[in-house]
Amino acid sequence: MKLTDQTLMQQMQISLPDIQRRKQLLGLTEEALAALATVRELIEPGLQDTVAEFYDYQTSVPEINNLIGDVDTLKRLKVAQHQYILDLFSGCYDSVYVNNRLRMDWCINVLG
Repeated sequence: MKLTDQTLMQQMQISLPDIQRRKQLLGLTEEALAALATVRELIEPGLQDTVAEFYDYQTSVPEINNLIGDVDTLKRLKVAQHQYILDLFSGCYDSVYVNNRLRMDWCINVLG
């Protein structure tokens, strides 16, 4: 089977029981996941401002500003960061979540 026919989870041979075991090792019980989802409701209203402040600081550093390079990349980074944080507080850490995290890690490691 070609790599392009597989998810990153499949390529890395991470199964649903593996995800469950890792959640167990981290103490992510159903109660803890529900609590995280509750926290999301608290952070979501101010998140856009927080992400904007983060990138205002980041782009004040010349090396980081040069690395980001342009307004379109900055906009994409802000959207991705916003979604990443919301996903952290979703309370749902399933195969979709894991594949998204693996894809982000892959992009960071391969592209930059």
